[in-house]
Amino acid sequence: MNKGKSDKKKMNSYLKMILLMAAGGVVGGIFGFVTAWSGENFIAAIGHGMNRFLFAIRDHALLLECICGVICIMICEIHFAKMKRMGAQMEDAEDEEYHELQYHIEVSSSWGVIASTVGTVLMMLIISPGYSMKYIESQSDGETWRFLAGIVVFLGIVGYFSLWQVRYIKLIQKLYPEKKGDPTSLKFQEQWLASCDEAEKEEIYQASYKTYLLTGKVLPVCTLAAMLLHMVWNTGVLAIIIPAFLWILSSSNYCRCCVTQKSKKLAR
Repeated sequence: MNKGKSDKKKMNSYLKMILLMAAGGVVGGIFGFVTAWSGENFIAAIGHGMNRFLFAIRDHALLLECICGVICIMICEIHFAKMKRMGAQMEDAEDEEYHELQYHIEVSSSWGVIASTVGTVLMMLIISPGYSMKYIESQSDGETWRFLAGIVVFLGIVGYFSLWQVRYIKLIQKLYPEKKGDPTSLKFQEQWLASCDEAEKEEIYQASYKTYLLTGKVLPVCTLAAMLLHMVWNTGVLAIIIPAFLWILSSSNYCRCCVTQKSKKLAR
């Protein structure tokens, strides 16, 4: 009886996978049909609009860098100041208040790390449309100096975000002296994890697994989207290779880590 239910469940899984693949094929077919039916003029208009958007970013890169950089820097500094203030309050706090302050420090640190990461990525995205020798050589002297000024601002802001993360780690280590690790070391994550207690390790493991699940869903979608965009707007094969490579890397590294953990258990 149980075997029959198990076989039925298996068949349902196979059927579900076939239906999902069929749905993907239908969506791709509809997209292709709409693209072909709408004609090249419609596709060209969208491509032209995208190019105008990128050119606008390129022409105003310095201003956009300053605006986005200042906003992200303000978020980082505001939350860093909050962490310092709450860290000072922890010294005289009772148990309940102590744990509440710990939680708020975690929230502020998360906002700071997110802002520094988003700021770094935004700097790269803003400067990318004009980051080519062909564009630089086509500019006049005044325009070239504006581009070089954008490079200087880019390096300065990205350097600030890198230093902010070092400051953040040093502050956490000051609040929790048991936390070890050199933030400039390639083995920092391993050193930090080794200094965490079991409860903190469990939180890190759960967060890491959920991150793996998220990337396992996002990367296939990004790869498929890159394939469709390349078919319509000729975005390039590299745009497909990068998310596909990350998809393979994420999956294979997860399997490798699982096998490594199993082998360590057998060796005990």
